[in-house]
Amino acid sequence: MAAEAALNRHHVSAILVTHDGQTWLPETVASLASQTRAIDFIVAVDTGSIDASLKLLNSARIPIINAERECGFGQAVQLGFDSLAPRSADCTEWIWLIHDDSAPAPTALEFLIEAIQERPQVAMVGPKLLGWHDRTHLLEVGISIAGNGARWTGLEPYEYDQGQHDGIHDVLSVSTAGALIRRDIFEEIGGFDKNLALFRDDVDFGWRARVAGHSVIAATSAVVFHAQASATERRSVDVKGAFLQRPLLLDRRNAAYVLLANSTWWMIPWLSLQLLGSAMARSIGYLLAKLPGYAGDEILAVATLLIKPGEIFNARKDRKAKRFVSSRVVSTYIPPRWSQLRISSSRFFEAIRKRLLPEESQSSSTLLESNEDEDLLVPTKGSNWIKVLRKPEIAGFMILGLITLVSSRSRLGTLIGGALPASPGGSRDLWRSYFEAWHQVGMGSSHASPIWLAILAIFASLLFGKAWLLVTLLFLTAPLLMMWSMLVLLKKFTGNIWISIPASFIYALSPVAIASINSGRLATLVVLVIAPLIPLMLVNWKAIERHTWRRIFGLCLIGAVLYSFTLVAFVILLGLVISGLIGDYQNYSMQKNKLLFLERLYKRLTLLIAPLLLTAPYSFEALANPIKLLSEPGLSLAGGLPNVVILGNPGGDGALPWWLLSPLLLILITALFSSTKAKTIALYGIGFLSAALLASSLSTSTHGDSAPSRVWVGSFLVGATISSVVTGVIILDRLRSVLVSSNIHFRHILAATLLLVTGVYAVASVGWSISVGANSPVHSGGSTVIPAFLSAEKDTKTLVLREVNNLNSKTIQYYISRGKEVTLGEPDVAPSQNAQISAQAQALIDGSGISSSKTFADFGIKYVFAKAPFDANVIRTIDGLGGFTRASATSAGVVWRVGGVTGRVILVGDDGARKLLEAGEVGARATVEHPGRILLTESFNRSWQILQEGYRLERVKSDLGLPMFIAAQSGEISLIFDGTIRRAWISFELIAWVFLIILAAPAGRRKREIAERELA
Repeated sequence: MAAEAALNRHHVSAILVTHDGQTWLPETVASLASQTRAIDFIVAVDTGSIDASLKLLNSARIPIINAERECGFGQAVQLGFDSLAPRSADCTEWIWLIHDDSAPAPTALEFLIEAIQERPQVAMVGPKLLGWHDRTHLLEVGISIAGNGARWTGLEPYEYDQGQHDGIHDVLSVSTAGALIRRDIFEEIGGFDKNLALFRDDVDFGWRARVAGHSVIAATSAVVFHAQASATERRSVDVKGAFLQRPLLLDRRNAAYVLLANSTWWMIPWLSLQLLGSAMARSIGYLLAKLPGYAGDEILAVATLLIKPGEIFNARKDRKAKRFVSSRVVSTYIPPRWSQLRISSSRFFEAIRKRLLPEESQSSSTLLESNEDEDLLVPTKGSNWIKVLRKPEIAGFMILGLITLVSSRSRLGTLIGGALPASPGGSRDLWRSYFEAWHQVGMGSSHASPIWLAILAIFASLLFGKAWLLVTLLFLTAPLLMMWSMLVLLKKFTGNIWISIPASFIYALSPVAIASINSGRLATLVVLVIAPLIPLMLVNWKAIERHTWRRIFGLCLIGAVLYSFTLVAFVILLGLVISGLIGDYQNYSMQKNKLLFLERLYKRLTLLIAPLLLTAPYSFEALANPIKLLSEPGLSLAGGLPNVVILGNPGGDGALPWWLLSPLLLILITALFSSTKAKTIALYGIGFLSAALLASSLSTSTHGDSAPSRVWVGSFLVGATISSVVTGVIILDRLRSVLVSSNIHFRHILAATLLLVTGVYAVASVGWSISVGANSPVHSGGSTVIPAFLSAEKDTKTLVLREVNNLNSKTIQYYISRGKEVTLGEPDVAPSQNAQISAQAQALIDGSGISSSKTFADFGIKYVFAKAPFDANVIRTIDGLGGFTRASATSAGVVWRVGGVTGRVILVGDDGARKLLEAGEVGARATVEHPGRILLTESFNRSWQILQEGYRLERVKSDLGLPMFIAAQSGEISLIFDGTIRRAWISFELIAWVFLIILAAPAGRRKREIAERELA
């Protein structure tokens, strides 16, 4: 009786606001009528519904107040509030706000009143909100607002209600869906803000109630089911002031309004920046999801508020008059940044987990299930490490990892050697190399840096800037990554893991894989890892029209990554596109389907050309000099001869010996006589092998080399190796059933031969790799080429002479060092050898270089260094020539100093006198004491400029082809290299990559496009 009397001390008036709510209104009305604690008075405010809402309300005999269609929720509540009878002093009066898309549980009102019985300070109490369709989906247990304007519930996405949040909680605010508000306090505070027609009015009201000295609680024993129709775009937002009637725009605008109107004044500048920054970040995310409308909503929401500061000032003035305590009292309810970061990161990684590791339904026993024959003393069989290790995939990876670790024992640390230059100090150096317009390599270069430098810089940044660690990890884990990618491919051709796993193992130990690791072929390693995945994404090459444009653009991104490392990928794709277009034209000749032919044409050309644009201008420079299409990153290192390449072995330093035969060619030839799909794949393999043979007969001089070297054909052989492995798997998979059911004949002999050759190769290659092959050209902690004292003089040019093995003979090669080791990316932008320097270097070697020292000095070369071991006769010849003074002779080699005044910037007077001017690494600031010619000992480029008193000096090309400037008077000069063109290309690259990423990214769905059950 006491409890019933306590309930009766409270008078509850329900205000139901409807707006095109016929979908949910029947259940809403029924739920109100079935309350265990009856509602004392109810009124409905309809805001111009054009559906059957009014008819439903009339049928329920609920009094109706008609309002305009543009009437906001707060204004509608006020209309209902004004219709209530005068307040009585005999009881405590409450208003219960009900949305037309919400349905209170039968005990909702009873438990809400029960929660405030002993809490007279409570101004507003709200229920636990659950989903409309999934009624175990926990929506809200009180709400707050984050510093970036996000609606904060503190719940995990799609959190399941198991009572984990049950109880009565102090909160900043509660949703207006089912909120019970004291009538006198509602009147005292002034109701809902008129500037908040819809969305965030609940947070604003709770905040104002808090600073007025009242409290807000959430009582989870009371439950309301909410469809969130407006927020999920299930109905139009027609309220006045809703710009373009866009729910997200109105929500974000109101969120910013609530923060700026209620926060402490000194927080406003920081909040404004945070709101703008978060809006820009979210808009970028929406653009990537191809939702430009939502992206525009984010920016417009903040912009439309900030351009009307008067609204904020007036709102703050109104709140100040009714504020009893400082706004800082709500700080405990505002989520800290680390909580926001934790939830955001949790959602991000959960999305990735669901994408990569989708949950599988598993049958599990319960405690209620019993087995009478089960012995409780016998341990149950469950998942354990031994069971995991027994899986063939895990065993294969572990064996390969052990072999890799043993064979890489000399490659544990900072790697250098072979074609691999030294790693730079950190990711910052990689970024600088990529962005800089002028490269201090050789005589200087303005060649565009390849995109792969930026790719490595991104991954190195994830490793705390340790570029050397990235390179080491890549070479160490490359075999495992190769095996994984090939295993993914082979699973599409066979379900027999006892065939696919050994085949993937063989791929990771193929001749091209071993040679690439041992000789430091960075690009070929990337191709080896990525290439097996491409056929999976481009299954219908002949019928390419079946692939969506989004997939085509995604393949373009992968193609751009391959192009950035090696443009051999462009050459290969060019051949495939040409052959594909020939087939398309033949099909068009027969079927006369022009639209089909054009669609195939556009998609093939997009695959070919789009990656070229993404890698411009580096790719354009290669097209202008086609021989560069066959070059790969790093130092030039000769590949193998055709007689080795035909066996699938790329040859060169670090490659398997010729007598260690791979089964590649044998498998491809065998597959040509097959009647299965293996024949088609083998034809591709023969094509790759033929291209490799043709390329291996060529010699090129790239990366600033003084002598040509044989082309490395590793990337071509990757295609041949993949084709061979796949055809071998198809043959064995189809042949096994035939062999079992037939007598011994030639197929048995052929299969036995293939297995024997493959097995012998596998054992022999492993043995060679862990013994002789471990002493590879690529090693860790290698000695430097340039002596330390030469590196001490920053940016000093040194002509380095060294003996190299080329086609089983020793030759002397030379290059110009800038006082430091050659690092990643520098060989790729190195200029071509200067003809005059080359001629004088050759004369220096053969003893006829009488004028070599003068030429070297004119080009700014200060030292000549002969790296040991070196021909003693040549050393004596250089000692005997004039103009060279031996500076040192150590175990590292012999150093001579070039006579005469030499340096980077030289002032030449009218009398021919030369004076060295102070210069930096690229630019320079110096004082010219008299008129003359200023010689810059760098490669000629139109971007070199010298400014004097704000004017550019006249630039001419000297007799040696160097930039020279005419200084007509003395004074201070500034040497600069104008990098405008490079900056323009970088801007183009950035725009192109972002544009293509957006096109390739999956399109997001608008909320109204998502099924209600999925959303709820």
